[in-house]
Amino acid sequence: MRKIFLKRFNERGSGIVESMLVLIVMSILAVIAVDRYETLAEEAKKVALRAELTNIRQSILLFKIKNSRYPESLKELVSASFATPYKDDIISSKYLEHYAMDQNKNIVDPFDLPFAYDSATGKVWSVQKGFESW
Repeated sequence: MRKIFLKRFNERGSGIVESMLVLIVMSILAVIAVDRYETLAEEAKKVALRAELTNIRQSILLFKIKNSRYPESLKELVSASFATPYKDDIISSKYLEHYAMDQNKNIVDPFDLPFAYDSATGKVWSVQKGFESW
């Protein structure tokens, strides 16, 4: 039995077949890993979008309370600052800290698209297909 086993692996071409099998198995595992990575990346973008929308909406509300109007654009939230007393000190901060921006200084979402904003109502939303109602 042992002679037959050793003889088989000493045959010409048996190394190529085994190498091909290993390559096929590794390819299948790579496809599964890439698919799983893309799924996780998409989920992470969804979570980040929800968090960013919440932050921007809270900043708009704070701006409305402080200035009795909605900001003219989301750019105003990034550039304008406010001061408020806290205990024996005064805190100065921007309404919205630095976010990812495009070339025109528009705040972009995790999908690299600018947020849509209505200055009359203070509503902000994503223009990414499937997330407009968030």
